Amino acid sequence: MNLSDLIFLLRQDLSRTFRFVNPGGKRTELEPLWKRSSRLIIAIAIAVIITLFIVFLGPVLWPLARSVATENPGLGATIFNTLMLFSFLGSTAVMATTVANSSRMEYLMVMPISLRTLFLEKVIITVFYNSIFWLVIGGSIFAGFSILSPVLFAFLSIPAFLLSMYLLIAIGVSFGGLLGLGVSRLVAGRRRLKQVGYAILTAAGIIGGTLWYASFYLSDGGFGSGLFGGIFDILQALGFSSDLTPGYAASSITLRTLVGIPIPMQDLAMAIFYGFISVGLLYLTAIASERAHYSGWLASAEKRTPKKTVPIEHSTWNPQPIPGIKFNQTISVSIWYNLSNIRREARVLTQYLLGPIRYVIWIILPAFAGGETTFAFTPYLMISAVIPIALAYGYYFAGLETVYEGDNIMNLQLASTNLQDYLKGKVYSALPFTIGAGIITSVVIYFLTPVLLVYLPAITISLIFLTMASGASAAYAAADGGEFKAERQIERQRGSSTQMPISIWSLVRTLALPLLLGYLGIFGMISIGLTMNVLYTYLALPGFALICYLLFRRNTRLAGLKLAKLEASEYL
Repeated sequence: MNLSDLIFLLRQDLSRTFRFVNPGGKRTELEPLWKRSSRLIIAIAIAVIITLFIVFLGPVLWPLARSVATENPGLGATIFNTLMLFSFLGSTAVMATTVANSSRMEYLMVMPISLRTLFLEKVIITVFYNSIFWLVIGGSIFAGFSILSPVLFAFLSIPAFLLSMYLLIAIGVSFGGLLGLGVSRLVAGRRRLKQVGYAILTAAGIIGGTLWYASFYLSDGGFGSGLFGGIFDILQALGFSSDLTPGYAASSITLRTLVGIPIPMQDLAMAIFYGFISVGLLYLTAIASERAHYSGWLASAEKRTPKKTVPIEHSTWNPQPIPGIKFNQTISVSIWYNLSNIRREARVLTQYLLGPIRYVIWIILPAFAGGETTFAFTPYLMISAVIPIALAYGYYFAGLETVYEGDNIMNLQLASTNLQDYLKGKVYSALPFTIGAGIITSVVIYFLTPVLLVYLPAITISLIFLTMASGASAAYAAADGGEFKAERQIERQRGSSTQMPISIWSLVRTLALPLLLGYLGIFGMISIGLTMNVLYTYLALPGFALICYLLFRRNTRLAGLKLAKLEASEYL
């Protein structure tokens, strides 16, 4: 391994990610310096704010920091080990997708550089991207406490923290990478098993995040105290506070340097030992990544080759994905293609279906936190939560999937497809899921407030037309301001964040009207029924449906015209 080659590769990766000087690429060259430097500016601003906050609250926070360093070292060890656990969990898929089998690696292999050095650089750069957030936040905290500390050399805790944190994350990322490569080896060629795993992990992440939010409101000890207290109890029971863990050694060195307490020799020896362990794991992960790449562990085979040759027969093809409803062929193909294309990516389908439940959690749980005084408003909060769910389905199935058509738009243009009908099909593909969300919400509302039963059919029908309006608006936003070269893949080779496939301005401009229409229209109809008679709710329903349908027809026509005029350079 050549150290100069490793430094060269690291410099190239970092320069291409941050792009401060001599940027490459047509789009990047057109960006002003402030935009290319925006991430660095934001990181510096966050660091300054955190440091000033620590200094401002010094009299309150300094005794706490000193007590953790002297009286409760297990708490600091638990925090450091938890951060290592986060890096482990976040790297199991990243290492397998961005290091071992990246298409860009094929181009890099022609360089006169040792291949093991090349893979080692990819592992190191992955560790760096995983550690940026923690280094910025934690470094700022230690900078603030160093200013408060009466110890002369307290500022040495800053580099001690940065080095310790990087080594901890290196251990977590290496273990996660090895686990990810091992799992990929077990499921190699088994696409269905991979998709099931992706779906389970995505669902667990969504549900876990919503429950984390819920615990802030439902904990008995105040705002989140019950949650974090329970988490620390569990982690300490699992051994996260043990003095034999890497986090304990890192916590002991950094915190004792901060408060000016002598570092025990056994902690220093343990830190050096884990430093060698992290370096060895980085090298081992590079070797495993290299072998995974060459052996074809991660080859994305759709199915295994059968022993017998099976003749392929094609019957007349006119897909009708919604039984009993007759569409023209363009709409039918659009619905079928949209649903089958999403179904092949389990993570995408799970995110589309379960992602909107966050709205339910965010909007409803404050009512439970208020007790009996606010519990009576829960049915109306559920209605207010299901409205953005209907909009989200339109945005996902019609807006994002229009952008993800990519170069398939060329085939649609060459075939002289009626793109308005094609976009209508995308919108229609979202309606079954809106109907399901409306039925589930109606059942819950009925059990909470049976008197609202007569309004539930009107609410479900309104949600259907609202999804049509929002889906058409999202499709227009995609055609007007979409990045048609965007991909569903969430990881990037250099670790940079994935940009929004539809510009924020296009979304705000087109989805604001359906959102406003949904809240005013649905709650307006319910208010009329409650104050006058339920009959007036159903008399107003056709007017609401007509407005949504007119928006649906207008925006699909405008979006279809824009897609028909789209230049090939936008998606090729």
